[in-house]
Amino acid sequence: MSRRIALLIPLLLVSACALTPEYQRPDIGTPAQWSGQQDTTSSAIAYDWWTSFGSAELDALMETALANNLDIKAGLHRIDQSRAALKINGADLYPSVDASAGASRSRSNPASGNTTTDTSLRAGLGVSYELDLFGANSARVAGSRANLVSTQFGQDALSLVVMGDVAQTYFNLLNARARLQIADTNLKNAREVLRIVQARFDAGSESEIELSQQRSILASREASRASVNEQVANAENALAVLLGQAPQTLTVKGSGLDKVSIPKIETGQPSTLLERRPDIRAAEADLIASNANIGVARAALFPSITLGLDWGVAAAGFGDPATTALSLASALAAPIFQGGRLEGGVEQATARQAELAETYRKTVLVSFQEVEDALAAVKTAQLRENALAAAMKESRTAYNLSRQRYEAGAIDFRTVLDTQDSLLSAEDSHAQAKLARLSAAIDLYKALGGGWASKKSETSQ
Repeated sequence: MSRRIALLIPLLLVSACALTPEYQRPDIGTPAQWSGQQDTTSSAIAYDWWTSFGSAELDALMETALANNLDIKAGLHRIDQSRAALKINGADLYPSVDASAGASRSRSNPASGNTTTDTSLRAGLGVSYELDLFGANSARVAGSRANLVSTQFGQDALSLVVMGDVAQTYFNLLNARARLQIADTNLKNAREVLRIVQARFDAGSESEIELSQQRSILASREASRASVNEQVANAENALAVLLGQAPQTLTVKGSGLDKVSIPKIETGQPSTLLERRPDIRAAEADLIASNANIGVARAALFPSITLGLDWGVAAAGFGDPATTALSLASALAAPIFQGGRLEGGVEQATARQAELAETYRKTVLVSFQEVEDALAAVKTAQLRENALAAAMKESRTAYNLSRQRYEAGAIDFRTVLDTQDSLLSAEDSHAQAKLARLSAAIDLYKALGGGWASKKSETSQ
């Protein structure tokens, strides 16, 4: 009989390995190159990719955010939870040892006869171990390990989002301040035109209609400035929260986007995205965990064997002879009828794995879309800024000429109004176009996975 058992155990171990399906990455058609991109040079993006914008203030803000952002700190605790769960499930691979001890003393005082005192001392040690014949515990550990990896990748993805948010919010703030300067300049111009109209009205060269029109324009400019000023305050407050501090404590010195560089970003080939984006790696880790859970569910269909050893010692009192006892035991538990519960568990785990496979495919496809969208935005924003820079230059020239000629009485007031509106629109649009170029660059960095892969490579060396 013992020989049969010895021959049976290797067969059981082989069957245990077969209960968990072999993981295979879902097949996804990967394009050879990005649309409109001939240069697919694969170059790792630096972990501190934000330094490519050439702003020392942004560099300092980013370091503060990475150290103090509350979402990132919360994510670190989620990693600790996943690591603890792995430790809990990993304990099932080892024997459990328990110790016990006790002492009691009783005194009897009968109505007649002698008083008696009884003392009892006892101690014990128990060891139990569940044979992982069908790989349930091993699969459970593998699933927990994959969950930990997924959580770590999720943390990397969260950090990348925070990096992008800090850079975007900082540029929003600088843009709002630049637009505030534009609003101030246009207010100054509107007041100067009002002075000219007032002088011509006093001289009888203009009617009260032109005077009221310019006063209305001035009031509108003041209202617009107030709105932009609110945007400045909102951007400052949002940036402070990203840095993990109260809005009242944040000081940002930058006032515009003129000194911010627009980086050239190498995209690499689309296939590299599967390794460069942490959210894709997190989705794959979830899929691996679900694959291991199938093994756990399948193993539940088979018997479980537990081995136990108990050792105890007892004595009637201190100094008295001790009695020891040693026992070995084994227990077999096998499911016979569960009403389809265990089969349902296998079906549920299998369906979950199929769901996460589709989720992984969707994550990859969305990542391709985000890169393509960002590339299109980079190209469009550059063309738009160049065109608007030329439009702003011509609008400024037209306004200065119209104001001079109006003061000299060479043109009517309607032309001055038109050039005022055109100048404000052109300057504001150009400021927004510069922000759009920076936003597109940030989106492209995020879509490509930022410098996450570079950081992981440095860490592994």
